[in-house]
Amino acid sequence: MKRSVITAGVAVLVGLGTTVSVALPAQAATGFKFDHRISGADRFATAVAASQLLYPEDDTASDIVIVNGYATVDGLTASYLAGLKTAPILYTDTNAVPAATAAEIARLGASDVWIVGGTNRVSQAQEDAWKAAGKTVHRLAGADRYETSALVAEADDSGDAPEQVFIASGLSTADALAAGPVAWARNYPILLTDPNSVPAATADALKELGTTNRVVLGSSTSVSDAVYTQVAGTQRLGGTNRQETATKIADDVIANDNFDPQSVALVGGTDATAADALAAAPVAGSYGVSLVFTGFDGSLGDSTKAYLVAKKGNYVLPGTGWIFGGTPSVPQATADAATAAVQ
Repeated sequence: MKRSVITAGVAVLVGLGTTVSVALPAQAATGFKFDHRISGADRFATAVAASQLLYPEDDTASDIVIVNGYATVDGLTASYLAGLKTAPILYTDTNAVPAATAAEIARLGASDVWIVGGTNRVSQAQEDAWKAAGKTVHRLAGADRYETSALVAEADDSGDAPEQVFIASGLSTADALAAGPVAWARNYPILLTDPNSVPAATADALKELGTTNRVVLGSSTSVSDAVYTQVAGTQRLGGTNRQETATKIADDVIANDNFDPQSVALVGGTDATAADALAAAPVAGSYGVSLVFTGFDGSLGDSTKAYLVAKKGNYVLPGTGWIFGGTPSVPQATADAATAAVQ
């Protein structure tokens, strides 16, 4: 069951079974730190750590979503699918399931496995092995990332149109990742587009979904004004870089989707750390926590620092400063800089 997040006027941190409400003070509370790090030895283990937080009890998940851990572009929109199924996102390699992932699948006891990506990303042998183990396997895979995103967006068979649809660049992956938590929590599909033209699969999916509230993610460099017009965009959330775009998405989900203004999650801002951001989506979505990105060099970055300083009055206990990924992705010095920014 999904967790509702917050009500207007008060901050409500929603954990797995815990809800706390407090009025927001004018200044940041002493003691708020970026010290809640979710990480493992590698991207596979980090995804497992996130899954264990989402489902701490054994044999309690009915569904899991599987993405290639080294080709997350196919899974950019998997946060929406995982939200539909209230599922974690776990990573595999092309031809073999890493031991950490296999152990987590066994622990969760899921009956349904949802693969996002073709057999060149998650081999047929892995699919066959899961079927042989008695699991029902569903694969969503198109000829390219755009068709795959369309198939994922159309995965809800309830017949109800989603309240909102995101459109993001299929070439600049960070924008779609920043929307992952709200896509999970609110069941908002994410469709991908070429920066300068709308793929046929994306256009067809927009028609099929029938949703008129269409939010374009990223600046006009990521998704051109012409494409914004072609997809009948109703809002653009975009900044001068991926860090600023993430902060605009964070502001929007707090204002419009009841996300928690008292908490925020820091993730690596490079393409190499995209896997941590995707695996974070189910947990961050469950807790109603928005994601902000570090700079390209691993530092806090000017845009994210400015955002944290501007919002520091909101970050109060029992709010949480989350970090997704180990110190190679988010160095401890960067976490310390984030803590200093909100004091």
